[in-house]
Amino acid sequence: MSRQPSRQRLSRDALTAVALLLVDESGYDALTLSAVAEQLQVGPSALYTHCGGLDGLRHVTAVAATNNLAVQVRQAAIGTAGGDAVNAVAHAYRDFTLDHPGQFAATLRPPRANDDELVQADQAITDVFALVYTAMGLTPPESALAARSIRSAVHGFLALEHNSGTTEACEDDYQHLLDTVHRGISNRYFADIEGPASD
Repeated sequence: MSRQPSRQRLSRDALTAVALLLVDESGYDALTLSAVAEQLQVGPSALYTHCGGLDGLRHVTAVAATNNLAVQVRQAAIGTAGGDAVNAVAHAYRDFTLDHPGQFAATLRPPRANDDELVQADQAITDVFALVYTAMGLTPPESALAARSIRSAVHGFLALEHNSGTTEACEDDYQHLLDTVHRGISNRYFADIEGPASD
């Protein structure tokens, strides 16, 4: 990883950018004040003003990674509808975990409070699923419940895949999960919602 600009350009955005690169290249466990400071060409103590220490660094990294995931799944939903939208969002979610394993690991970090920025970033991902189901005709409460259900299934599968390693079989297993969960949601509310089409 190339070194970043010098001390006078140090900011929360700069250290967050370095932290995201670091976790994707070396893993979330490699995220330390010293590692980030080295890339920024400053002493570790210089980072405290912007993140408040290691816990703060890990928190801002988790927020940024979760926001990045939200952007990717939101973009995947554009121009799609119904089961195709469910598939597009869910596969964009998985693509992110495979392309950015360190960032995905950061998204697994628990929030510090019920209303902090990490909670808000995480909710933005669930909201994408909710919008997909709202577009299918579900009421807002129904869409929220359906979104939490499929998000839980997706996130759980991907967390297990992240921890155990991916294989060629995971692609089919993942599609089976999406079909099964979406079909259950469809049957719960109305039978004429199409299920995600298998690849």
